[in-house]
Amino acid sequence: MGDGVVKAGDLLNLPEVARVRYPRNFIKTTVCELRFPTLLELETKPPRAFQAKIRKSYPFYESQIMEPIGGPEGMANELRYVFRSKDQHWTVSVKSSALAIETTKYVDFENFHSRFVDILASAKEMVDADFFTRIGLRYINEIPIEDGKLEGWIRPELTVPLTGGALGSAEIYTSLIQGHMDRGQYSFRQGYNKKRNDGAKAGGSVYRLDIDYSAENIEYQEVESLITYFNETNFRFFSWCLGEKAKAALGKGQPK
Repeated sequence: MGDGVVKAGDLLNLPEVARVRYPRNFIKTTVCELRFPTLLELETKPPRAFQAKIRKSYPFYESQIMEPIGGPEGMANELRYVFRSKDQHWTVSVKSSALAIETTKYVDFENFHSRFVDILASAKEMVDADFFTRIGLRYINEIPIEDGKLEGWIRPELTVPLTGGALGSAEIYTSLIQGHMDRGQYSFRQGYNKKRNDGAKAGGSVYRLDIDYSAENIEYQEVESLITYFNETNFRFFSWCLGEKAKAALGKGQPK
């Protein structure tokens, strides 16, 4: 739109769905990233005071040198400070302008939110800012296509290029859709790799649903409500993407 104004009819408009807790989930990775105005001291020194606050929950530490990808030639490498939980399923990372919490063992939002709030409180003195330049919450789901047939696993509108027949038996498929929401933006990547069997039963394949929600220039006191809004939106988005076979594989949901 030429005037840059997003109209109500152009926003993400997903059907309401009752929130339930399934006995199973397809989540491979969940990560929340908080970007803030650059702290020059973090470019050369690790956040010792921050580590002291989270060390009992994230005892393992390492520093990493991140090489720039796709940036201008001559761009300097960046230090990344990584703190991991004892079971290695939770990671907190800090860079000069970003803080992130990530898990490869997502149980439910309440558990994730509890850890997130602890990290947010522990980082307040380190970040020393009234706002975040960007906040993102990302869910990566991998649905095992256990019978090898996409029909019934994923919403038909998403798989038309693969099931219409004109393209034959495609082995790889990816797409990217970006748009606006009531609060922020979404980026939806979906993909299918027939040769990958990660997490699938023998003979099956995996369909990836990668949904990233974000907003910019968020006041510190608004962070928790925004993350909750992103999570609620994600449940509707994820539910909308699934076919009846995938819903059955999740098991009977219990009302929250």
